[in-house]
Amino acid sequence: MKRIIFGIFLVWHLGFLLVNNVVMSRETYIEFFEKKTTRMDSWWMKLIRQPWFQAYGRLTGLETGYGFFGFNVRSTGFVIAENGGQTYIPRFRTLEGENRYSSYRGLHIEYLDYMDRQKYPPGQSKSLREKYLDLGLRSVAAYALRDQPLIGDTVFAGYYILELPTLKQAHQGKSEKSLLPVKKFSYVVSH
Repeated sequence: MKRIIFGIFLVWHLGFLLVNNVVMSRETYIEFFEKKTTRMDSWWMKLIRQPWFQAYGRLTGLETGYGFFGFNVRSTGFVIAENGGQTYIPRFRTLEGENRYSSYRGLHIEYLDYMDRQKYPPGQSKSLREKYLDLGLRSVAAYALRDQPLIGDTVFAGYYILELPTLKQAHQGKSEKSLLPVKKFSYVVSH
């Protein structure tokens, strides 16, 4: 009897995982590529939004949606500061500092996604939010350099995203990673 109950639970649990991940991946695909939803898509999307479905997902940790190979899995970036040919990344001493840095990076990526969807023309004046993010970038870069002797007065800072090779490139043995600069600027440090 225990094996039958375990078997039923296993089928339910794996079925939940499969349905949730497939529907979330499909939903992300539709949103990202601006496709139209079908009646079947709508039905499955309503199913995974049911309170009992979401409660089980939260209790088991299966609510996360798509996995590593899902469409548009959001990357996160990081700040690199440069002074005198040396590069520095911020090293935080507390968990709170790490959490705030992580939140800042998430805000940056969300804003970039928002700007991309708005399709603003280049050269448009900066919004208050973008000015705030730039200030945060300068602050994190200054923090990365806090214990370093500065060579010269100019600091270069940037927000970068790590671009990983595609599965096809990795299969061919090409595993070069590259840094994509999202935002770069320089500023003068006053002593």
